[in-house]
Amino acid sequence: MKRHTRLLGAAVLAAVVTAAAPSNAGPSVSPSGVPAISEAMLSPEFWIRRAPSPNAVLLDARQVSEKRQRAYGPQGGLIDLAQLPATLTKVQVAEWLGNAQQTPIKASIDESGRPVTEELLRGLQQNAAVDRIPDTTSARYGLSVRRTYLRTLPSDRRLYASEDSRDYESLQGGVLFPGEPVIIVHKSADGQWLLVMSTQGPAWVKGSDIAEGTRDAVFSYVAKAPGRVVTGDHARTVFTPEAPDVSELDLDMGVAMPLAEVKEGEAVNGASSYVSWPLLLPARQQDGSLTFKPALLRRTADSAPGYLPVTRANIIRQAFKFLGERYGWGHQFNARDCSGLTSETYRSMGLHLPPNSGLQGSSAALNHQLFSARDSHADRVRALAKAQVGDLVVVPGHVLMIIGHVNGEPYVIQDVPYAVFKDPATQQIRKTKLNQVSVTPLLPLYADDKTLYVDAMTSLVHVTRP
Repeated sequence: MKRHTRLLGAAVLAAVVTAAAPSNAGPSVSPSGVPAISEAMLSPEFWIRRAPSPNAVLLDARQVSEKRQRAYGPQGGLIDLAQLPATLTKVQVAEWLGNAQQTPIKASIDESGRPVTEELLRGLQQNAAVDRIPDTTSARYGLSVRRTYLRTLPSDRRLYASEDSRDYESLQGGVLFPGEPVIIVHKSADGQWLLVMSTQGPAWVKGSDIAEGTRDAVFSYVAKAPGRVVTGDHARTVFTPEAPDVSELDLDMGVAMPLAEVKEGEAVNGASSYVSWPLLLPARQQDGSLTFKPALLRRTADSAPGYLPVTRANIIRQAFKFLGERYGWGHQFNARDCSGLTSETYRSMGLHLPPNSGLQGSSAALNHQLFSARDSHADRVRALAKAQVGDLVVVPGHVLMIIGHVNGEPYVIQDVPYAVFKDPATQQIRKTKLNQVSVTPLLPLYADDKTLYVDAMTSLVHVTRP
């Protein structure tokens, strides 16, 4: 799986463009520099009121479970680690290492603005220790113990395509959340990094962020029923000096954790669980081995006792909890990007989406209406007019979520770097930097300076259809 094609989105290609409608008048432009937007549209309740049967359950628990299983099956977009062999060949590990290094962002300058030299790149690649891969490797298993980045090479160096594109870091490939399983297959030359296969694909992660355990311990933990599911954009465990490895742990939307068995009145890390939920979290011992520790999540934190029901109201409310969050390529800046927005919104409801827009547009776990050059503009517009709340619009390198219609025109929420549109007053191209989760009209958006989004659309994804 080429995980690092995940979010070549709008800013990297300079391809997210909002434009005026084909009429001469075009939509009005708000003071924020976004066309056809009013203050009321920035509230989730505006869209919930417009949604048909907003609280009707669209998928029941069995259907959600079936879709989640299909996501890890053939062409589902995610990898079922439990199905990978216990012994790996040198060829397989080397292939994973090569796949991990793929990135859509050219490394031209470093964090200090200096040119990236061949010598620097060779040094980073040498740390991958390709020559140390044995003929056969026994799979080892682990759990991530904190929010940790997936990297294309075993390095913390920050490399960019240019000085004005520092929001997009070349070695950034994604994120693991606490409690995610990995297969450990290789170690860097400096011993600080692990090459792992995650459910998203192969990548390098900091060894200090992975706790190694038995296969049974890892997959048994993953299989536990969720005791609490994070339903806010973020939640943090309670601060505790008694157990610093589970203190103020950052938990993103959709992270599901089992509850710890705590007797009534029993203290957890020096505090009562009376007003908090006791969670069972993976932790890393000094020798790197896996253990489990209790931690507290305040009852006032935005969480639920299980996955939220799949309803139009929940889809809108969950997506809007990210409104205004800065765009974070590969989950940089403690944030997320276009496909992170869509996947975490649905993860809070138990639906697992692949980590990149292209796979979200083709996953066998989801229902798609596919488009090609044979489909006319009029046919595409009609399809969008019928789109439902929560449907995903996929164009090359970007994904947007339908939140409703106003006067027949579809609107979306998207994690987008720029809004560029033809100013209705001057008919000149005007570029507004958003760089955040935003609400925008979909028609007439452009995928580049010449092609409307509707004409670039490759898939309309009906996530909530059985």
